[in-house]
Amino acid sequence: MKKGLLILSMALLVSGFAFNQNYKTAIGFKGGFPGFGALNLKHSLGGASAIEVSVGGGRNHLWLQGLYEINKDISSGFNWYYGVGADLGTWSKNYNYKWRDDYYNGFYGGLDGVLGIEYTFNEIPINLALDVNPTIRLFPYVGFGMYGNFAVRFAIK
Repeated sequence: MKKGLLILSMALLVSGFAFNQNYKTAIGFKGGFPGFGALNLKHSLGGASAIEVSVGGGRNHLWLQGLYEINKDISSGFNWYYGVGADLGTWSKNYNYKWRDDYYNGFYGGLDGVLGIEYTFNEIPINLALDVNPTIRLFPYVGFGMYGNFAVRFAIK
């Protein structure tokens, strides 16, 4: 009886750390506050690890973000994730970076975090994600920010 309980306990413990990846790669669009949109790709590295890359911008700016994420299974199709990464960007005249007129062009960069939830449909290959991203701007100024995103991606098994 004790051996049976021990084996059952170990199986439950191990299953709590297991990850059921619903897709190998998901590609689509991600956007949110403060008013940017980006092409987005999330790719599983195996197990619970994934990388996520976003490239966005507009007529007067370009932005790139890379994140390393850990995914945890909630239930069938639902996952939550957290991770860290960095972003780099550039802006040119007329972008009005940081809402100041004296920034005509330049580069910016910083460290990012991510905490989110996602759902992948079983019937159709669509992945939806909602996350928050704290960021620490390192240059051209030092500061802290927080923004949120919503992603719609095509999931490839």
